[in-house]
Amino acid sequence: MRSLVAIIGLFAVTAAAACGSNSGLENGGLRCTSACPDGYVCGTDNRCWPVGTPDVGGTSAGGSGGLGGGGDAAVPDGPSAEPDVPVAVSVGGAGGIIAAGGNVVDATVFIGGTGGTTGWLGGAMSTGGGITTGGTGGVGRGIDAGVAGAGSGGTGGVGGSVGPNCGLTTANLIRQPADLLLVLDKTGSMTSSIDSTTDCLTPAAYPDAGQSCQQRWTTMVSGLDVVLSGASGEVNWGLQLFNSDGACGVAAAPEVPIGPGSAAAIQAIIAAVTPNGSTPTRTAVNAAVTYLQTLTDTNGKYILLATDGEPNCLATAGGGGSGTSDVAGTVAAITAAAVAGIKVYVVGVGPETGNLDNFAVAGGTGHYYPVLSPQDLNAALATIVGTVASCTFSLGKAPPDPRNVVIQFNGDKGLRAPHDTTHANGWDYTSSMDTTVQLYGSWCDKVTNGTYTSAEVLMGCQGSPIH
Repeated sequence: MRSLVAIIGLFAVTAAAACGSNSGLENGGLRCTSACPDGYVCGTDNRCWPVGTPDVGGTSAGGSGGLGGGGDAAVPDGPSAEPDVPVAVSVGGAGGIIAAGGNVVDATVFIGGTGGTTGWLGGAMSTGGGITTGGTGGVGRGIDAGVAGAGSGGTGGVGGSVGPNCGLTTANLIRQPADLLLVLDKTGSMTSSIDSTTDCLTPAAYPDAGQSCQQRWTTMVSGLDVVLSGASGEVNWGLQLFNSDGACGVAAAPEVPIGPGSAAAIQAIIAAVTPNGSTPTRTAVNAAVTYLQTLTDTNGKYILLATDGEPNCLATAGGGGSGTSDVAGTVAAITAAAVAGIKVYVVGVGPETGNLDNFAVAGGTGHYYPVLSPQDLNAALATIVGTVASCTFSLGKAPPDPRNVVIQFNGDKGLRAPHDTTHANGWDYTSSMDTTVQLYGSWCDKVTNGTYTSAEVLMGCQGSPIH
């Protein structure tokens, strides 16, 4: 912070002029050129006045102006904040006035001057000090014959304090690894054909199953193998299967915890799975959220829900259980995940996925990815992984005002993404602490295809819009 410099008002003193002899000795009738006769002093209008003539008053210099308030020294400027600069100097106080009739014996108190009017501006977002009141004037020297008084003026007060020096912070966005938990449906229906309801494992229903039936589970495993084999450090994968007991149960902990280098472990586990049992989707999502909330890193948290249809493990006091639809409970669980800052992407395998758009909307990702072929699955997984890996960024810290943030590309004010909580085309926070953001729509596309080569975040203070 720059130190403030007090601008001190100058003290004005009126000196007596040299006088000489002229004709006429009445009061004021003799003009001064070099000296006055004995008993006279040179005074007002360069005339000689008898000693003891009452003073007619004069002025003294005002006190020093008050010091303007500075920026808050305890709050450093941001890396790119403007330095603290003065916007107006303090001004000296007004002069005091000698009371009429003073003489060499009776000293007269002057009236103090007014303090400085304006302080200094702190950092770019601080405000200057306010008006201060001057001190009490000094004591006048009784001077004969109307000569102006020369008492000392009062000292101005100290300027008002200012608010915290928040300032505008500009920083480069840091691409953030994503924590992605794969919540994978391994229920009995996953043995059906990817494009029909026929069970590939039932020879009577599908005599040539071994030759032409494209099973949902094997398609899912092969597609995940492709994605996981190419996994980079931009995504930390984890795996949670549902069910875990051949019925409606879900394990409390994921089969593979999220972490770097976990892809091989996931591939090994899903390769050994035999699909069976019911579809406890709500319970699986709740377990996934509980686990993700135990992670202490600042990475964005995501769920990739891959399923082939309707949840059917409703549990109520009046009945239900395996085979009973639980769509409403699953939507509520996914909504709770999104509220907790965990977005849910949904991949729907097979033709029985009419309710999955509701899941995706509740999860904050807009729509589900329908999969009726291996090619559909590969494209869906590539899009989802590319989005969370390439379009998730760390802000470095929580902004002073989360509503006053600008995401800008290529250093161009014309390339500022809007804050879009619908996730259609813009950016939004991905963590409850507002420390990570994700880009959506064309903004994400242009980051991934190289159109935008740099991205930065501008964080402003509350009540000070960014321009």
